[in-house]
Amino acid sequence: MLIQLPRLTSSLRDPCDVDQAYLRRKAILHNRRSTSTVNSLPRLELARTIVHQWDEASVEVRQAYKQFVGAVVELVDGEVATDEFQEVALTVYRLFAGPLQEHEDDSGVGEKKLQLQKLMGYPASDANLHKVASLAQRLFKLQPADHGRSSVFERELNAGEDGVEFGADLIFQPPSRFLVDSLLDNDDLLEGPPSSRHDGWHDLDHGYSNSTYHHAVVDRRKLSLEWLSNACDRIVKECASQLSRDELAMAICRVLNSDKPGEEIAGDLLDLVGVSAFEAVQDLMLHRKELVDAIHQGLLMLKSDKTASNTQLRMPSYGTQVTVQTESERQIDKLRRKEEKRYKRGAENRVEDDLSATNFSSLLRASERRSPIEDLFGHGQGPNSLAVTALPQGTLRKHFKGYEEVIIPPTPTAPMKPGEKLIEIQELDGFAQAAFRGYKSLNRIQSQIFQTTYYTNENILVCAPTGAGKTNIAMIAILHEIGQHFRDGYLHKDEFKIVYVAPMKALAAEVTSAFSHRLSPLNMTVRELTGDMQLSKNELEETQMIVTTPEKWDVITRKSSDMSLSMLVKLLIIDEVHLLNDERGAVIEALVARTLRQENYNEALSKNVPYMVDNNRLDDPHVKANLLFQAHFSQLELPISDYVTDLKSVLDQSIRIIQAMIDICANSGWLSSTITCMHLLQMVMQGLWYDKDSSLWMLPCMSSDLVSSLGKKGISSVQQLLDLPKANIQTVLEGFPASRISQDLQHFPRVQVKLKVQKSDTDGGTFSLNIKLAKMNSNRKTSRAFAPRFPKIKDEAWWLVLGNPSNSELYALKRVSLSDRLVTHMELPSTPTNIEGMKLILLSDCYLGFEQEYSIKEL
Repeated sequence: MLIQLPRLTSSLRDPCDVDQAYLRRKAILHNRRSTSTVNSLPRLELARTIVHQWDEASVEVRQAYKQFVGAVVELVDGEVATDEFQEVALTVYRLFAGPLQEHEDDSGVGEKKLQLQKLMGYPASDANLHKVASLAQRLFKLQPADHGRSSVFERELNAGEDGVEFGADLIFQPPSRFLVDSLLDNDDLLEGPPSSRHDGWHDLDHGYSNSTYHHAVVDRRKLSLEWLSNACDRIVKECASQLSRDELAMAICRVLNSDKPGEEIAGDLLDLVGVSAFEAVQDLMLHRKELVDAIHQGLLMLKSDKTASNTQLRMPSYGTQVTVQTESERQIDKLRRKEEKRYKRGAENRVEDDLSATNFSSLLRASERRSPIEDLFGHGQGPNSLAVTALPQGTLRKHFKGYEEVIIPPTPTAPMKPGEKLIEIQELDGFAQAAFRGYKSLNRIQSQIFQTTYYTNENILVCAPTGAGKTNIAMIAILHEIGQHFRDGYLHKDEFKIVYVAPMKALAAEVTSAFSHRLSPLNMTVRELTGDMQLSKNELEETQMIVTTPEKWDVITRKSSDMSLSMLVKLLIIDEVHLLNDERGAVIEALVARTLRQENYNEALSKNVPYMVDNNRLDDPHVKANLLFQAHFSQLELPISDYVTDLKSVLDQSIRIIQAMIDICANSGWLSSTITCMHLLQMVMQGLWYDKDSSLWMLPCMSSDLVSSLGKKGISSVQQLLDLPKANIQTVLEGFPASRISQDLQHFPRVQVKLKVQKSDTDGGTFSLNIKLAKMNSNRKTSRAFAPRFPKIKDEAWWLVLGNPSNSELYALKRVSLSDRLVTHMELPSTPTNIEGMKLILLSDCYLGFEQEYSIKEL
């Protein structure tokens, strides 16, 4: 037996309150008629209506009126027409003019606010509402008594004299069950806070009465298909529906998930549940979005379960399988495979809203499940917490015919941490600023990684979202490499190559164009090397930066017979390195492994240095720096040119570090530690061991036999050779050309020191040490240091150290520059006991064996 679904026409035959519906219709007509009357008021008429005797009003009243009108403009956001604005202004003044009555509580204010929102069509902010109310009260107080609102009221009474139907002026409060008409299609109001729409609604657990369905204040976070199931259960029990609970819930799901307009959906729901459950339709329409999201969640989980069940693990085939089929079976199997492919293609494109083959119980269980990501992150706690799938706060939704517009606000920028600052472009070197033309500063991620990228040679991995500025980080690394080959105002282009590996050929062309433009002020040549763009050998030699693809660079570096190009590569940049997990990941992995194999010469170098290093940490950059220092002091040949470049960088940075160590030791009063750091600086400048090598090795013409011969005669330093008369040099050399030694000795200064202790009469008898320094080899006019093994040009400097070697106490330290002559002084201790054992030591910052010691007591 077929059961006919309930129809709206059948429900209308039931007893209903026609009188109240009629009165509500007349109230709506009255509002429309009053709107048309007010709309006819011009702007001047609005002022005369609100302000009593506007033409004779004082300046203060006129100013208060202007402020009131400005507040009304802010209230409506300036988005209404003039006639509608006048209506809102009159309504606001009528509602809020005059002080609050003693019997008027918060509920009365809420009713006024609700009445104003119904007129405007959207909720108003409390701040603007309070502002316009206070200004309306102020305007009312400035006017004469009993005239503040009389003109407004008279205007409203006069407007109702022409053609007003009988009973239209009666006070009428429409019941809550008729409010659904104005809310069905107003999605903007649906998105408002529940408190503004459901004032006075009771809990859903109270159930239905025979004639009225009590609204419930429903928490949006708890809205689910379980809530729909309970609501349908009450509808079936209270309204005697002919459908079961699951059948009714499934029918409601199909209606809510349809693409029909709001009015048609509301009508279909009324056909399903009947007029007696009219308020239930209102709740369903109010929370339609949450219920549709729950439906889609359930359908998504059902689809994933179905996909997982259809996917079977294929076991490996260890033998040959033979299947015997007839011609008809083979054709059927072929058709089946085609249908499966067609179904898969269609399943990927259609919307997951097919509810025809799904029952409500399975959909309910599936909607309560969550994806692994949601289980991992959770939903948070508190009333303001959002689910993982929720849009961020401040999202604006606008519904139009046929589509919905969602405006997501940008994520607020996190505040700067203490000590965090942006790197200004002016802080870069002069040549580097040319590549950042038009920039004022780096962004936050670029500033955080700037020190490592611009001042070190360490390998870095940058993981940042699109638009974070990773290309500029690559540019900073390129400028660092250029700076290592920028000497004496000239860029040595033949010493390095930079390789940029782009994931695609189209992107390689774009990168080539961008970097060519930015590096053009530095006269850098950037070329593309892909399958579509080949380069000759001469073009490769003239190119400083090569933009290529992983496959192309793999072919070039695979040739082990020709390593000339690979050995010149000092910087390798791999864009989109996350492609390691892709099909092309093996190629990128081979490039990285091949590059590391070419650069991993630390093990071979560690076997030749005098001091052992940890073989388990050969890949550590600190271990590599240790090996480079030992190779520099031992004058070992480095394996590849890349190590030569790294050694230059290490030596250049070590000067500042050692000078800082000297300052720390001097401030602490450590004499022996200060002198040891000075010796270390001399080792860096000359590339010799202080305790193992003779300072005679600073002479370019020196050999092992000559060092041994001079050592037998008691000469172990260059200073001793400088002190010998020219006539005795040939005798000491024993057949070695004296002219060659004399030519090398001209690079080194011969400093004479004269000391004198003086007593100061003005400072209570303190002593000071006067020091006179003079170069004796007058033919040496330059103060440029002779350090052929140091990569940069440096001027000579001298330390005057005043201390007591017996107790290793440092009293004073002064660093001076000497071009020809110099006179200076140093303060001595005031007591004679402190002078006991004190010495003045003269040390060079770049020459070994040039120390001179003088006892202060002997002076």
